[in-house]
Amino acid sequence: MNRKLLALAVVAAIFGVINFTSRASQTAPQAPFEALLSPANCAQPQWPAEARRYEIEGTTTIRFEIGQDGKVLRPAVTQGSGWSMLDQAALQGIARCVFQPNLQAARQQTTFPLQYVWKLSGTAAARPALVADSCQPSERFATFREADQHPSDQQGILLRFLLNADGAPVRVVAEPNGQPPAYLQSCRFAYAAGAAGERTDTGFGRVMLK
Repeated sequence: MNRKLLALAVVAAIFGVINFTSRASQTAPQAPFEALLSPANCAQPQWPAEARRYEIEGTTTIRFEIGQDGKVLRPAVTQGSGWSMLDQAALQGIARCVFQPNLQAARQQTTFPLQYVWKLSGTAAARPALVADSCQPSERFATFREADQHPSDQQGILLRFLLNADGAPVRVVAEPNGQPPAYLQSCRFAYAAGAAGERTDTGFGRVMLK
């Protein structure tokens, strides 16, 4: 839990507060970050405390426009990270940015893409692995798929959780705001022998529906 946390915004070249590099199509419009009124107010977004505790990562892609007064208009997520708290933090981060008024982009109502990469620094953590056949049979759920970060849908429910000393899931949270199924509590997790990396008591994945 002592690994450093980094939140990087990419797709546009900007000042030194955040490392911005292009990852969009060369034809995508580049936001005029050089025209910010105060770069300090447009620094990297705050990493949510709960996201830090669960050590969740992901990439949030958003779009936004700039108003005649320089304020950000209509920010929206175009591709989520899988974790609603990271996506909301990205929207809150861009909303704090204020550009110079009466920019050409504002007059043309240009829509800009922006991507936030939420990444823990250092080597990958050693997460406990699911113990084979430890989950109790269920009429509704087929299995638990570790490290599957796809959003909840008709095939499965995305969960994040912590593990106690016995390898049992606790503080299970379903994304985006659903009630976590009791199925996962029957599963057990354990560290693989000789696994490299700093051990963590966090886990995530999807409970798959039958």
